[in-house]
Amino acid sequence: MVRKIILGYLVFSIFSLKAICQEDSVYLYNGQILIGEVQRVNLGELTIDDLDMKMTSVKLYKIKILKIFHSFKIETIDRKLLYGRMQTLDKQGWVDIFPDTGRAVFSIPITNLFYMVSLEKNFFKRLTGNLSAGLSFTKSSNIGQVNLSASVMFATKSWAYQLSFSELGSIDSGRYTRDNESAQFFTSYDLSATWFLAGYLQYQRNLELSISRRYSEMFGGGNKLFIRKDWQLLGISGVSFSQEKSTEGIYSGLLVEVPFMLRFNYYHPRHPDLQISTSQTAYFSLSEAGRVRVDGSTNFSWQIIRYFYLTLTPYTNFDSKPPSLSASKFDYGIVFGITYKF
Repeated sequence: MVRKIILGYLVFSIFSLKAICQEDSVYLYNGQILIGEVQRVNLGELTIDDLDMKMTSVKLYKIKILKIFHSFKIETIDRKLLYGRMQTLDKQGWVDIFPDTGRAVFSIPITNLFYMVSLEKNFFKRLTGNLSAGLSFTKSSNIGQVNLSASVMFATKSWAYQLSFSELGSIDSGRYTRDNESAQFFTSYDLSATWFLAGYLQYQRNLELSISRRYSEMFGGGNKLFIRKDWQLLGISGVSFSQEKSTEGIYSGLLVEVPFMLRFNYYHPRHPDLQISTSQTAYFSLSEAGRVRVDGSTNFSWQIIRYFYLTLTPYTNFDSKPPSLSASKFDYGIVFGITYKF
């Protein structure tokens, strides 16, 4: 009987030890060890679901040894695209990548990891995003407004998806007015480490430019123009189709435009924790001679505590030929808010 108990304990211990050994491990230079499941790497930070501290983010430059046992999509700052697992073998601060294709092991400094997303089948583990609320000032109302916004991202081996929404609203005489709204579903497909196909579906509302609603679709492609340790610049272009309804009830019919978009992301990994992102798009109309539109938004965020950030977001909108002759051609605003990132 005693022999069976001892044998059962040994078997349980072996399987428990094996399960623990298969957990991802992150060793920091300060001696701390995080054990759990690595979720992602993005803009200089690694996120791990730690067994004790739950979801935790750590700066890449603080990592001494990294061991990951499940497969990831891996992008590096020197524009390499790999799929596989990784671990530190001989050199601290470096990681050896073992491609799923069985090709030769590829070694890079841990700080050269630019973007990583898990290839596990669990849907929710691939989600990232943010929720934000705050106050804003806009040219259209000349008063303070309430702002709500959200963004959710999901990625697979070749596809990336982003769903975003924002609204600026004001209350006047007990009546709530939706002054400025935007919703977009953006998707991209990797052709190589630098080139990708891109497209989006978009809804817009801007009372200052006399736009009651605008629906748009864009199809095209883009290039990762620059990728560095702490920033990246993307260029996107193609052809877009839209339909507008003015605040006076006038329908535009089908409008065809050529958009040129620049997306920039910057991350300052050391104190203070600062992130800057901007998207600037110019639309040149093929349906209305001389019409040019420009949409731009820039986001500055400072980490307050763990997942919460103080954000400042100035934006601009320009239309050389708005639907209404009496409408303004230019709108701007500044949004102050608190953002929760997950």
